[in-house]
Amino acid sequence: MSDDLHPSPDAAFARGRLLQNQHRLPDAIACYKQALELDAHHTPSFIMLALCWMQNDDTAPKSIDAARRAVALEPENAFARSVLALALNANAKDGQTTAIKEALQQAEEAVGLDPDSDFSHAVLSRLHLRLRDYPKAEESARAALSLDTENTMAAEVLSAALLLQKKDGDNKHLINYQLQRNAEDDSAHTSAGWQAVMEGDHKKANEHFMEALRLNPMNEAARMGLIESFRARSWPYRQQLRFAHFMNQFTEGRQTAIMIGGFVCYKVLSTWLKTVSPMLAYLVIGAWLLFVLWAHLARGFSSAFMVMDRFARQALRPREYWEGVVVGGLIFAAVACLVLGFAWSLTAEGGFSALVCILAAVVNAAAFTNDHWLGRYVYGGGAALAGLGALYATADAFASLHLPYAGELGALVMLLGIVTTWLRGLGVLYR
Repeated sequence: MSDDLHPSPDAAFARGRLLQNQHRLPDAIACYKQALELDAHHTPSFIMLALCWMQNDDTAPKSIDAARRAVALEPENAFARSVLALALNANAKDGQTTAIKEALQQAEEAVGLDPDSDFSHAVLSRLHLRLRDYPKAEESARAALSLDTENTMAAEVLSAALLLQKKDGDNKHLINYQLQRNAEDDSAHTSAGWQAVMEGDHKKANEHFMEALRLNPMNEAARMGLIESFRARSWPYRQQLRFAHFMNQFTEGRQTAIMIGGFVCYKVLSTWLKTVSPMLAYLVIGAWLLFVLWAHLARGFSSAFMVMDRFARQALRPREYWEGVVVGGLIFAAVACLVLGFAWSLTAEGGFSALVCILAAVVNAAAFTNDHWLGRYVYGGGAALAGLGALYATADAFASLHLPYAGELGALVMLLGIVTTWLRGLGVLYR
Protein backbone atom coordinates (compact mmCIF):
# COMPACT_ATOMS: atom_id res chain seq x y z
CA MET A 1 0.00 0.00 0.00
CA SER A 2 1.17 3.54 -0.69
CA ASP A 3 2.17 6.09 1.95
CA ASP A 4 -0.86 8.18 0.94
CA LEU A 5 -3.20 5.35 2.03
CA HIS A 6 -1.21 4.40 5.14
CA PRO A 7 0.96 7.41 5.97
CA SER A 8 3.61 7.14 8.64
CA PRO A 9 4.77 9.92 10.97
CA ASP A 10 8.21 9.88 9.37
CA ALA A 11 6.74 10.18 5.87
CA ALA A 12 4.55 13.13 6.88
CA PHE A 13 7.54 14.70 8.59
CA ALA A 14 9.71 14.25 5.49
CA ARG A 15 7.08 15.99 3.34
CA GLY A 16 6.95 18.79 5.87
CA ARG A 17 10.72 19.27 5.72
CA LEU A 18 10.59 19.43 1.92
CA LEU A 19 7.83 22.06 2.03
CA GLN A 20 9.62 24.01 4.76
CA ASN A 21 12.77 24.16 2.65
CA GLN A 22 10.60 25.57 -0.16
CA HIS A 23 9.35 28.27 2.27
CA ARG A 24 5.79 26.87 2.08
CA LEU A 25 5.32 27.14 5.83
CA PRO A 26 1.50 26.67 6.06
CA ASP A 27 1.74 23.42 4.10
CA ALA A 28 4.75 22.30 6.15
CA ILE A 29 2.85 23.00 9.38
CA ALA A 30 -0.05 20.87 8.14
CA CYS A 31 2.33 17.96 7.52
CA TYR A 32 3.92 18.24 10.96
CA LYS A 33 0.46 18.29 12.54
CA GLN A 34 -0.42 15.16 10.56
CA ALA A 35 2.73 13.47 11.85
CA LEU A 36 1.72 14.28 15.42
CA GLU A 37 -1.79 12.95 14.84
CA LEU A 38 -0.17 9.65 13.86
CA ASP A 39 2.37 9.76 16.70
CA ALA A 40 1.77 12.19 19.56
CA HIS A 41 5.37 11.68 20.72
CA HIS A 42 7.07 12.52 17.44
CA THR A 43 9.70 14.93 18.79
CA PRO A 44 11.11 16.16 15.44
CA SER A 45 7.65 17.38 14.40
CA PHE A 46 7.30 19.42 17.59
CA ILE A 47 10.72 20.95 16.95
CA MET A 48 9.94 21.90 13.36
CA LEU A 49 6.50 23.23 14.31
CA ALA A 50 8.22 25.55 16.77
CA LEU A 51 10.65 26.76 14.10
CA CYS A 52 7.78 27.42 11.67
CA TRP A 53 5.51 29.12 14.18
CA MET A 54 8.17 31.50 15.46
CA GLN A 55 8.49 33.00 11.95
CA ASN A 56 5.12 34.74 12.32
CA ASP A 57 4.23 37.18 15.09
CA ASP A 58 0.67 35.82 15.27
CA THR A 59 1.76 32.21 15.81
CA ALA A 60 5.03 32.86 17.70
CA PRO A 61 3.47 32.23 21.17
CA LYS A 62 2.58 28.67 20.10
CA SER A 63 6.24 27.98 19.28
CA ILE A 64 7.16 27.96 22.98
CA ASP A 65 4.63 25.23 23.80
CA ALA A 66 5.77 23.10 20.87
CA ALA A 67 9.44 23.46 21.84
CA ARG A 68 8.69 22.69 25.50
CA ARG A 69 6.87 19.50 24.46
CA ALA A 70 9.92 18.45 22.43
CA VAL A 71 12.23 19.04 25.41
CA ALA A 72 9.86 17.18 27.73
CA LEU A 73 9.94 14.18 25.38
CA GLU A 74 13.73 14.26 24.94
CA PRO A 75 15.41 16.26 27.75
CA GLU A 76 18.88 15.34 26.46
CA ASN A 77 18.18 16.60 22.93
CA ALA A 78 20.46 19.64 22.44
CA PHE A 79 18.73 20.66 19.23
CA ALA A 80 15.32 20.74 20.96
CA ARG A 81 16.71 22.91 23.77
CA SER A 82 18.29 25.28 21.27
CA VAL A 83 14.97 25.66 19.47
CA LEU A 84 13.26 26.31 22.82
CA ALA A 85 15.85 29.04 23.45
CA LEU A 86 15.05 30.58 20.06
CA ALA A 87 11.30 30.40 20.75
CA LEU A 88 11.67 32.08 24.14
CA ASN A 89 13.87 34.75 22.57
CA ALA A 90 11.42 35.34 19.71
CA ASN A 91 8.56 35.92 22.15
CA ALA A 92 10.48 38.05 24.67
CA LYS A 93 9.99 41.77 24.12
CA ASP A 94 12.84 44.21 24.55
CA GLY A 95 13.25 45.01 28.23
CA GLN A 96 11.90 41.63 29.41
CA THR A 97 15.33 40.59 30.62
CA THR A 98 14.07 37.69 32.75
CA ALA A 99 12.53 35.95 29.73
CA ILE A 100 15.66 36.51 27.64
CA LYS A 101 17.84 35.12 30.43
CA GLU A 102 15.63 32.01 30.58
CA ALA A 103 16.33 31.57 26.87
CA LEU A 104 20.03 32.02 27.56
CA GLN A 105 19.91 29.29 30.20
CA GLN A 106 18.32 26.86 27.74
CA ALA A 107 20.97 27.71 25.14
CA GLU A 108 23.77 27.13 27.67
CA GLU A 109 22.26 23.75 28.62
CA ALA A 110 22.10 22.82 24.92
CA VAL A 111 25.81 23.57 24.49
CA GLY A 112 26.52 21.54 27.62
CA LEU A 113 24.60 18.59 26.20
CA ASP A 114 26.34 18.75 22.81
CA PRO A 115 29.52 20.88 22.70
CA ASP A 116 30.04 19.83 19.05
CA SER A 117 26.73 21.33 17.84
CA ASP A 118 27.40 24.44 15.78
CA PHE A 119 23.66 25.25 15.91
CA SER A 120 23.66 25.31 19.72
CA HIS A 121 26.71 27.59 19.81
CA ALA A 122 25.09 29.88 17.22
CA VAL A 123 21.87 30.15 19.25
CA LEU A 124 23.91 30.91 22.37
CA SER A 125 25.76 33.65 20.50
CA ARG A 126 22.45 35.22 19.43
CA LEU A 127 21.27 35.34 23.06
CA HIS A 128 24.52 36.94 24.24
CA LEU A 129 24.18 39.50 21.45
CA ARG A 130 20.64 40.42 22.49
CA LEU A 131 21.80 40.84 26.10
CA ARG A 132 24.56 43.11 24.77
CA ASP A 133 27.35 40.89 26.01
CA TYR A 134 29.33 41.37 22.81
CA PRO A 135 32.57 39.59 23.84
CA LYS A 136 30.64 36.41 24.75
CA ALA A 137 28.56 36.70 21.59
CA GLU A 138 31.79 36.84 19.58
CA GLU A 139 33.24 33.86 21.46
CA SER A 140 30.16 31.68 20.92
CA ALA A 141 29.85 32.66 17.27
CA ARG A 142 33.51 31.79 16.63
CA ALA A 143 32.95 28.43 18.34
CA ALA A 144 30.03 27.72 15.99
CA LEU A 145 32.02 28.73 12.91
CA SER A 146 34.95 26.56 13.98
CA LEU A 147 32.53 23.62 13.79
CA ASP A 148 30.82 24.73 10.56
CA THR A 149 32.22 27.60 8.53
CA GLU A 150 28.93 27.93 6.65
CA ASN A 151 26.73 28.56 9.71
CA THR A 152 24.87 31.70 8.55
CA MET A 153 23.42 32.57 11.96
CA ALA A 154 26.85 32.46 13.60
CA ALA A 155 28.38 34.58 10.82
CA GLU A 156 25.66 37.23 11.20
CA VAL A 157 26.07 37.36 14.98
CA LEU A 158 29.86 37.48 14.73
CA SER A 159 29.69 40.37 12.27
CA ALA A 160 27.28 42.27 14.53
CA ALA A 161 29.39 41.59 17.62
CA LEU A 162 32.56 42.78 15.89
CA LEU A 163 30.78 45.85 14.55
CA LEU A 164 29.38 46.75 17.96
CA GLN A 165 32.83 46.37 19.53
CA LYS A 166 34.30 48.60 16.81
CA LYS A 167 36.54 45.77 15.60
CA ASP A 168 36.24 47.03 12.05
CA GLY A 169 39.30 45.28 10.69
CA ASP A 170 38.16 41.83 11.82
CA ASN A 171 34.62 42.51 10.61
CA LYS A 172 35.77 43.55 7.13
CA HIS A 173 37.90 40.41 6.89
CA LEU A 174 34.89 38.28 7.84
CA ILE A 175 32.60 40.03 5.35
CA ASN A 176 35.13 39.74 2.51
CA TYR A 177 35.51 36.03 3.27
CA GLN A 178 31.72 35.55 3.20
CA LEU A 179 31.33 37.41 -0.09
CA GLN A 180 34.22 35.58 -1.74
CA ARG A 181 32.82 32.25 -0.63
CA ASN A 182 29.30 33.05 -1.83
CA ALA A 183 28.51 36.32 -3.58
CA GLU A 184 24.80 35.36 -3.48
CA ASP A 185 24.70 35.24 0.34
CA ASP A 186 22.15 37.88 1.41
CA SER A 187 23.36 37.81 5.02
CA ALA A 188 26.91 38.69 3.88
CA HIS A 189 25.59 41.68 1.92
CA THR A 190 23.55 42.72 4.97
CA SER A 191 26.64 42.63 7.18
CA ALA A 192 28.61 44.58 4.58
CA GLY A 193 25.82 47.15 4.45
CA TRP A 194 25.81 47.71 8.19
CA GLN A 195 29.60 48.09 8.20
CA ALA A 196 29.30 50.75 5.48
CA VAL A 197 26.52 52.53 7.40
CA MET A 198 28.69 52.82 10.49
CA GLU A 199 31.57 54.12 8.38
CA GLY A 200 29.30 56.82 6.91
CA ASP A 201 29.37 55.44 3.36
CA HIS A 202 25.61 55.50 2.76
CA LYS A 203 25.91 54.88 -1.01
CA LYS A 204 27.87 51.66 -0.57
CA ALA A 205 25.50 50.60 2.23
CA ASN A 206 22.51 51.22 -0.01
CA GLU A 207 23.99 49.00 -2.73
CA HIS A 208 24.60 46.10 -0.33
CA PHE A 209 21.17 46.29 1.28
CA MET A 210 19.43 46.47 -2.11
CA GLU A 211 21.35 43.39 -3.24
CA ALA A 212 20.48 41.55 -0.01
CA LEU A 213 16.77 42.32 -0.54
CA ARG A 214 16.99 41.20 -4.16
CA LEU A 215 18.37 37.86 -2.98
CA ASN A 216 15.96 37.59 -0.04
CA PRO A 217 12.99 40.01 0.02
CA MET A 218 12.11 38.81 3.55
CA ASN A 219 15.44 39.90 5.06
CA GLU A 220 14.25 42.30 7.78
CA ALA A 221 17.78 43.30 8.82
CA ALA A 222 18.46 44.39 5.24
CA ARG A 223 15.21 46.38 5.11
CA MET A 224 16.10 48.17 8.35
CA GLY A 225 19.61 48.77 7.02
CA LEU A 226 18.22 50.20 3.79
CA ILE A 227 16.24 52.73 5.80
CA GLU A 228 19.38 53.63 7.77
CA SER A 229 21.28 54.14 4.53
CA PHE A 230 18.54 56.52 3.36
CA ARG A 231 18.66 58.39 6.67
CA ALA A 232 22.45 58.56 6.43
CA ARG A 233 22.14 60.81 3.38
CA SER A 234 21.61 63.51 6.01
CA TRP A 235 24.97 64.85 7.24
CA PRO A 236 23.83 65.27 10.88
CA TYR A 237 22.66 61.67 11.01
CA ARG A 238 25.91 60.37 9.50
CA GLN A 239 27.81 62.10 12.29
CA GLN A 240 25.41 60.62 14.84
CA LEU A 241 26.08 57.12 13.47
CA ARG A 242 29.82 57.65 13.65
CA PHE A 243 29.53 58.87 17.23
CA ALA A 244 27.37 55.84 18.12
CA HIS A 245 29.91 53.55 16.44
CA PHE A 246 32.68 55.14 18.52
CA MET A 247 30.70 54.67 21.75
CA ASN A 248 29.92 51.03 20.95
CA GLN A 249 33.47 50.00 21.81
CA PHE A 250 32.66 50.74 25.48
CA THR A 251 30.44 48.74 27.81
CA GLU A 252 27.07 50.16 28.86
CA GLY A 253 28.50 51.05 32.27
CA ARG A 254 31.39 52.96 30.73
CA GLN A 255 29.06 54.72 28.30
CA THR A 256 26.97 55.93 31.23
CA ALA A 257 30.12 57.05 33.06
CA ILE A 258 31.30 58.94 29.96
CA MET A 259 27.94 60.69 29.64
CA ILE A 260 27.81 61.71 33.30
CA GLY A 261 31.47 62.70 33.26
CA GLY A 262 30.88 64.84 30.17
CA PHE A 263 27.99 66.61 31.87
CA VAL A 264 30.06 67.27 35.00
CA CYS A 265 32.91 68.68 32.88
CA TYR A 266 30.44 70.88 31.01
CA LYS A 267 28.97 72.24 34.26
CA VAL A 268 32.38 72.92 35.79
CA LEU A 269 33.69 74.59 32.63
CA SER A 270 30.61 76.73 32.01
CA THR A 271 30.46 77.83 35.67
CA TRP A 272 34.13 78.81 35.67
CA LEU A 273 33.85 80.65 32.35
CA LYS A 274 31.00 82.79 33.68
CA THR A 275 33.48 84.38 36.05
CA VAL A 276 36.09 84.88 33.32
CA SER A 277 34.23 85.48 30.08
CA PRO A 278 30.41 85.32 30.01
CA MET A 279 30.49 85.19 26.20
CA LEU A 280 32.63 82.03 26.19
CA ALA A 281 30.38 80.54 28.86
CA TYR A 282 27.33 81.10 26.66
CA LEU A 283 29.16 79.52 23.71
CA VAL A 284 29.95 76.42 25.78
CA ILE A 285 26.35 76.20 27.00
CA GLY A 286 25.09 76.59 23.44
CA ALA A 287 27.47 73.93 22.15
CA TRP A 288 26.33 71.50 24.85
CA LEU A 289 22.65 72.09 24.10
CA LEU A 290 23.32 71.66 20.39
CA PHE A 291 25.12 68.37 21.09
CA VAL A 292 22.22 67.08 23.21
CA LEU A 293 19.60 68.07 20.65
CA TRP A 294 21.67 66.62 17.79
CA ALA A 295 22.02 63.29 19.62
CA HIS A 296 18.27 63.01 20.11
CA LEU A 297 16.90 64.56 16.93
CA ALA A 298 19.31 63.58 14.14
CA ARG A 299 17.38 60.40 13.29
CA GLY A 300 13.94 62.07 13.31
CA PHE A 301 15.24 64.96 11.25
CA SER A 302 16.61 62.54 8.66
CA SER A 303 13.37 60.53 8.68
CA ALA A 304 11.46 63.69 7.76
CA PHE A 305 13.42 63.93 4.51
CA MET A 306 12.74 60.25 3.83
CA VAL A 307 9.01 60.92 4.12
CA MET A 308 9.36 63.59 1.43
CA ASP A 309 11.25 61.18 -0.85
CA ARG A 310 8.75 59.17 -2.94
CA PHE A 311 11.16 56.27 -3.44
CA ALA A 312 12.67 56.13 0.06
CA ARG A 313 9.37 56.23 1.95
CA GLN A 314 8.24 53.01 0.26
CA ALA A 315 10.63 51.14 2.58
CA LEU A 316 9.12 52.68 5.72
CA ARG A 317 6.82 50.88 8.10
CA PRO A 318 3.92 52.97 9.54
CA ARG A 319 5.76 53.66 12.79
CA GLU A 320 8.87 54.83 10.94
CA TYR A 321 6.76 56.98 8.61
CA TRP A 322 5.02 58.75 11.50
CA GLU A 323 8.35 59.24 13.24
CA GLY A 324 9.44 61.38 10.30
CA VAL A 325 6.11 63.22 10.15
CA VAL A 326 5.83 64.02 13.86
CA VAL A 327 9.46 64.57 14.88
CA GLY A 328 10.33 66.34 11.63
CA GLY A 329 7.14 68.40 11.84
CA LEU A 330 7.97 69.60 15.36
CA ILE A 331 11.50 70.55 14.30
CA PHE A 332 10.22 72.54 11.32
CA ALA A 333 7.54 74.08 13.57
CA ALA A 334 10.29 75.29 15.93
CA VAL A 335 12.11 76.96 13.04
CA ALA A 336 8.84 78.51 11.85
CA CYS A 337 8.19 79.89 15.36
CA LEU A 338 11.56 81.65 15.36
CA VAL A 339 11.00 83.12 11.88
CA LEU A 340 7.44 84.26 12.59
CA GLY A 341 8.40 85.63 15.98
CA PHE A 342 11.05 87.78 14.37
CA ALA A 343 8.82 88.83 11.46
CA TRP A 344 5.84 89.73 13.66
CA SER A 345 7.87 91.36 16.44
CA LEU A 346 6.96 88.56 18.82
CA THR A 347 10.54 87.53 19.60
CA ALA A 348 9.89 86.36 23.17
CA GLU A 349 6.75 84.42 22.25
CA GLY A 350 8.41 82.91 19.18
CA GLY A 351 11.49 81.86 21.14
CA PHE A 352 9.39 80.25 23.86
CA SER A 353 7.24 78.37 21.34
CA ALA A 354 10.33 77.21 19.43
CA LEU A 355 11.90 75.84 22.61
CA VAL A 356 8.66 74.03 23.50
CA CYS A 357 8.43 72.49 20.01
CA ILE A 358 12.05 71.33 20.03
CA LEU A 359 11.75 69.67 23.43
CA ALA A 360 8.45 68.11 22.40
CA ALA A 361 10.34 66.70 19.40
CA VAL A 362 12.90 65.18 21.81
CA VAL A 363 10.15 63.38 23.74
CA ASN A 364 8.52 62.11 20.55
CA ALA A 365 11.86 61.00 19.10
CA ALA A 366 12.43 58.86 22.19
CA ALA A 367 8.92 57.39 21.98
CA PHE A 368 9.17 56.38 18.33
CA THR A 369 12.51 54.61 18.77
CA ASN A 370 11.67 52.82 22.03
CA ASP A 371 11.01 49.06 21.85
CA HIS A 372 10.92 48.45 25.61
CA TRP A 373 7.81 46.38 26.38
CA LEU A 374 6.66 48.84 29.09
CA GLY A 375 8.67 51.95 28.33
CA ARG A 376 7.13 52.39 24.88
CA TYR A 377 3.80 53.14 26.58
CA VAL A 378 5.33 55.43 29.22
CA TYR A 379 7.33 57.39 26.64
CA GLY A 380 4.36 57.30 24.26
CA GLY A 381 2.11 58.92 26.85
CA GLY A 382 4.71 61.61 27.48
CA ALA A 383 5.08 62.15 23.73
CA ALA A 384 1.34 62.64 23.25
CA LEU A 385 1.21 65.14 26.12
CA ALA A 386 4.29 66.97 24.80
CA GLY A 387 2.90 67.18 21.27
CA LEU A 388 -0.47 68.52 22.38
CA GLY A 389 1.26 70.92 24.79
CA ALA A 390 3.47 72.27 22.00
CA LEU A 391 0.44 72.82 19.76
CA TYR A 392 -1.45 74.53 22.61
CA ALA A 393 1.44 76.85 23.56
CA THR A 394 2.14 77.76 19.92
CA ALA A 395 -1.51 78.58 19.25
CA ASP A 396 -1.56 80.81 22.32
CA ALA A 397 1.59 82.65 21.19
CA PHE A 398 0.61 83.39 17.60
CA ALA A 399 -3.19 83.26 17.44
CA SER A 400 -3.84 85.76 20.26
CA LEU A 401 -6.27 83.32 21.85
CA HIS A 402 -5.04 83.95 25.41
CA LEU A 403 -5.50 80.30 26.28
CA PRO A 404 -5.48 79.47 30.01
CA TYR A 405 -2.37 77.83 31.48
CA ALA A 406 -0.54 77.94 28.13
CA GLY A 407 2.67 79.09 29.79
CA GLU A 408 2.48 76.40 32.48
CA LEU A 409 1.79 73.68 29.92
CA GLY A 410 4.70 74.87 27.80
CA ALA A 411 6.95 74.73 30.86
CA LEU A 412 5.75 71.17 31.54
CA VAL A 413 6.65 70.16 27.98
CA MET A 414 10.14 71.59 28.41
CA LEU A 415 10.51 69.68 31.69
CA LEU A 416 9.41 66.46 29.94
CA GLY A 417 12.00 67.08 27.24
CA ILE A 418 14.83 67.61 29.74
CA VAL A 419 13.85 64.54 31.77
CA THR A 420 13.64 62.46 28.59
CA THR A 421 17.21 63.31 27.60
CA TRP A 422 18.42 61.79 30.87
CA LEU A 423 16.06 58.80 31.00
CA ARG A 424 16.83 57.86 27.39
CA GLY A 425 20.55 58.41 27.86
CA LEU A 426 20.61 56.18 30.96
CA GLY A 427 18.41 53.54 29.33
CA VAL A 428 15.60 53.82 31.89
CA LEU A 429 12.64 51.86 30.44
CA TYR A 430 14.30 52.35 27.05
CA ARG A 431 15.59 49.89 24.47
